[in-house]
Amino acid sequence: MSSRRFPGKVLAPFKGKPLITHVVERVSQALPRVPVTVLTSIETSDDPLFAYLVSQNIDVFRGALDNVFERFSMCARGRDCKWLLRIFADSPLVDPHVLKELASRVDEDWDIITTVFPRTFPRGTNGELIRTSSFLGIDAHTLTEHEREHVTSIFYNHPEKFRILNIDSGDPKLAELNLCVDTIEDLRRLEAGE
Repeated sequence: MSSRRFPGKVLAPFKGKPLITHVVERVSQALPRVPVTVLTSIETSDDPLFAYLVSQNIDVFRGALDNVFERFSMCARGRDCKWLLRIFADSPLVDPHVLKELASRVDEDWDIITTVFPRTFPRGTNGELIRTSSFLGIDAHTLTEHEREHVTSIFYNHPEKFRILNIDSGDPKLAELNLCVDTIEDLRRLEAGE
């Protein structure tokens, strides 16, 4: 909710529903048996998001605003899950087919299954599936400030330490498309179908 470029964007109306609703619905469509939890901060600016999610019976976990790595770790420790699926809340067009493809590889021996190393899908359609045991095995004291905020960057900054599978779209030019909502102009552009 405290986005500098577009405050409150995750509750902004997009095609008649809050942005976050589209994200949750698309994840649920792709992986109907997988419980969805939205992670947000304990800051008062995120109270409206928390209230909305609770009113919609969507599971929510709250943690530190600036230490997303800690927030993910605390949430993972409180749940019995082998994998964590990371989706950005500003991606109302996240692709269920991409999420299904990621999930189809969980029986293989990877630390992270991703679509961004390198990115060959449009921004806003991606996902990252992280093995919980690999994530919790990372020593948080060794992380940079950037790695604490961008929780999967530790994997990409040190690919020699992790088993990374990248799912490729087959068309690297798709990576030039932006289907994320970073600004109000992005929201309007996506609403218009541009």
